[in-house]
Amino acid sequence: MKFSKWFIFVLMFALSAVVFGQEKENLPITEDEQEKKLEWNGNLDVKYSLFNMDQNSAQYKLQFFKDPPSTSLLSQYRIEPYLNAEYRSNDLGFVLKTHASYYSDSNSRFDLFEAYASFNPSFNTNLQAGKRVYSWGKGYAFNPVGFVNPVKDPENPELAQAGLLSANIEYVKSFSSEALQSFSFLAVLIPTSDIAGTSFGEFTNTDIALKSSFLLWDTDIDLLAYYSVNKPKRFGFDFARNIQDNIEIHGEISFNQNVEKFTIINNSLTNNRVDRYSYLFGLRYLDASNTTIIAEYYHTGAGLSKDEYSQYSEFLKIGADNLNSIVAQQTLNTSLTYFRGTTLMQDYLYLKVSQPEPFDWLYFTPSLYTIYNLMDNSFLLSFQMSYKPVTNTEFIFWTTMFVGDRSTEYGGKQVQQRMELWMRVFF
Repeated sequence: MKFSKWFIFVLMFALSAVVFGQEKENLPITEDEQEKKLEWNGNLDVKYSLFNMDQNSAQYKLQFFKDPPSTSLLSQYRIEPYLNAEYRSNDLGFVLKTHASYYSDSNSRFDLFEAYASFNPSFNTNLQAGKRVYSWGKGYAFNPVGFVNPVKDPENPELAQAGLLSANIEYVKSFSSEALQSFSFLAVLIPTSDIAGTSFGEFTNTDIALKSSFLLWDTDIDLLAYYSVNKPKRFGFDFARNIQDNIEIHGEISFNQNVEKFTIINNSLTNNRVDRYSYLFGLRYLDASNTTIIAEYYHTGAGLSKDEYSQYSEFLKIGADNLNSIVAQQTLNTSLTYFRGTTLMQDYLYLKVSQPEPFDWLYFTPSLYTIYNLMDNSFLLSFQMSYKPVTNTEFIFWTTMFVGDRSTEYGGKQVQQRMELWMRVFF
């Protein structure tokens, strides 16, 4: 299908939304609807981290090739302020979410997570434009159909991240039928700035993402697609259903066309275009004592096989052992540019168990989770303890260890153990 046909289709849908909006103009507006509302909120995270580094790891040697520390025990101290604002007035709205990271006066960063405006021309239609975070998919730690999502960190899936510069239109309709309870359609336009050295982009390279959602026989179902001239085309399906009051199952599958896959062959970087499936199946269980268990199996078809990862691991080792600083730097750049994902291989198992206030320990919520690499039997194991003595203050203790042979994904990381202490104040 030509790009122009996709674009015309979305424009026609937008015009129809405006037509629907005419119905709302004749309705009386109450005082509550006229009331303008501005809300501010946010939090300040203060984080202290302690790392036990593996000084024999190839990744460690590459990162600290020029100036290796004298000890394997490293620390990090930072503050992260989050500031959010939301303004609502009748059919108009504005959302602003910001984040900053401060390590020192010479090492700090500001991020604009979200900044978008919304307009409701009718009860069923919503228009948005700006920078927004999308959350497509039903998975907790992974989202194969998250075509427009920020890249999720499976070690901290709930971490706030930066959104996508886009414009979208959404139509929502409820039904009284026992079979179909609701339907929604979302179309997202994603502009590009692909002309090198400028802030301009070619109009024909605008991407389109589509999502249709159904609540069908008490099952949430999504059909998703991503169309792009230059990026891989993607098609997806997901579902979520409560098979009992305390058991929910969910799944996702995506087909990705013309995905660029990077591998190491004969100690050199190579890339191929491939068509691959990725999928996820999981469940969430809540027992009578309020213990929550989340389990997910995740497969990414474009990931590295066991053999391919072995060649990549050997590539890192050769670069780290090379006395030539240029070779070491090139190896590090290749690793950071083409192999920086949190899950480089193909098959993973995620398991998390959390229990609020065990043994009547008030305000405590411990949780334990693991990400297990099914291909090389390496894994990470993490324990987290949250303590909320008052409503707007939270303390978090978080420790993680990485286990496996040095040639495996988790065993070969530069960090062996990590401990973190957070203080989080909300306002």
